[in-house]
Amino acid sequence: MHEYSLVIAIIDQVKEIVKQHKAKSVKKITVSAGPYEMVIPELLYEAYDIIIDELDKFKESKLELIMKPAEITCLNCDYKGEPSKEKEEEFAFNFKCPKCDSRDTHLNMQYLTIETVDLELSE
Repeated sequence: MHEYSLVIAIIDQVKEIVKQHKAKSVKKITVSAGPYEMVIPELLYEAYDIIIDELDKFKESKLELIMKPAEITCLNCDYKGEPSKEKEEEFAFNFKCPKCDSRDTHLNMQYLTIETVDLELSE
């Protein structure tokens, strides 16, 4: 389960933000990921709950995961957006342009990203 490694990396980055802002605690962390990051939301939440149990500044915090849709750029017509939803057996992943039907497309990878961190600041 790589979700534990992902949570540790998220927490390490948020610890730096907490330190920078001299925050009392973390309230909420919002992260986003694309469909090809292979993140299993239930496992990510479970890993988060287990890891924060030992961290005072994170104990009451919540993690929110936003799953972003796949996105392609068509090299034929410059379309940018979700690939065609058509299923074709000979293609494991269907990255066909819904505008011009070209398969000359580029998959825009969307990595796990910390979008927002809500902190409780010291007065």
